[in-house]
Amino acid sequence: MKILLISSGYSGIYPYFEKAIEEAFIFLDHTVTKIHSKYTIEAIELIESFKPDVILTMVGFTVDEKLMDFLKKINSPRCIWLTEDPFYIDMSIHLVRDYDYIFTIDIGAFEYYKKKFPKKHIYHLPLGTDPLLYFADHKEEYLYDVCLVGYPYPERINLVYQLLTYTPYSLILVGPFWKRFIKNHKHTSRLTIINRWMEPETVRSLFNRSKIILNPHRTYDFHKNKNTLAIENKSINNRTFDIAACGGFQLLSNKPDLQMHFDITQDIVVYSHSEDCIDLIRQFINDENLRNFYRRNAQKRVVENHTFTHRVGFILKQLGAKEDLNQSFEKFHE
Repeated sequence: MKILLISSGYSGIYPYFEKAIEEAFIFLDHTVTKIHSKYTIEAIELIESFKPDVILTMVGFTVDEKLMDFLKKINSPRCIWLTEDPFYIDMSIHLVRDYDYIFTIDIGAFEYYKKKFPKKHIYHLPLGTDPLLYFADHKEEYLYDVCLVGYPYPERINLVYQLLTYTPYSLILVGPFWKRFIKNHKHTSRLTIINRWMEPETVRSLFNRSKIILNPHRTYDFHKNKNTLAIENKSINNRTFDIAACGGFQLLSNKPDLQMHFDITQDIVVYSHSEDCIDLIRQFINDENLRNFYRRNAQKRVVENHTFTHRVGFILKQLGAKEDLNQSFEKFHE
C-alpha cells in the first residue's frame, strides 16, 4: 500500500510518534510519503503524483479545510488517530465526520463516539512505544529513588508533596512548570527538578537510573482540558508502555483498560490513591528482586505486543491488508 502521512503540526513528542509510525509502515513493506497539514500547491502536486491508497493523520486539529476538501475528492480512505482524547474531545468531535476510520487512544472516548456515530469505523487504539528509543540500559547505578516525568497536574502535585513530607527518598521531577508548584519545601534538598520538556533519549536514561517511576494519570476534569462533555478517561497513557519498554519499575494509577494490556499480578503494580502509592513506594524501594520481577515481565509484554509496529499492523488489518503480520513481527523480534 501507498500511505500518505499528514503531520500533526505539533512539536515535542509528536515528531517522534510520526517517525515511529512512518518506520513501522516501511518495516511492514509499505511506501510512505509525508506532508504538512497545510494546503500548498507543492502538497497537492505530491499527492496527485503519489496516488495514496490510505491517508493517515494524528490529532487532526491543524489540517486545514482546503486540504481536507481536496483529500475528500481523491477517494482514498481517510484515517485519523485521536491521541488527545478525551481531554480535547470538544475539538475532536468535530473532526470525526471528515474521516472514514477513527482510532482513539481512550476507551471512554471510544464508547462515546460509538454511540454518537454508530455507522462510522471507530476503534480503540492506544499509542505504542518505540523500542529504538525506549529500552533497558541498567549498566549504571541508580541515581534516584523515585522519578516522575510529566506535567504537574493537581493529583501529581499532591502526590509529590506527600512523598517529600512522609518519606526520606530522593525524587526527580521532569516537565515544564514544576518549579512553579514545588517550592519553599523544607525537604527540597533531596529533590531535583528539570523544569522543561525533555527528549525521549534523556527520559530513557532517567527511567533506567531510577528505582521507582511514578505514573499518575491526568484527570478528565482538569480545568485546562477542553472536555465539556465530561467524558471520563478510562485508558492508560502512552508513558505506561515507554516506562515498561525501558525495563523500568512503575507504580501506576489504575485504569479500566489496564488488564487489556498487562497482567497486574505479573507486570505492573497499581495504586488506588496517593496514600496507597506512598505505602507501595516503601514496600518496593529496597526490594530490588521484586522490582526486577515486575519490570522484566512488563518489558517482555511491551516488546511482544505494544510497539508502534503492532499498532500500525492493527490499522492495516482494519483497512483490509492481507499481508502476514505475524511473519513481519517475527522478523522484528530477530
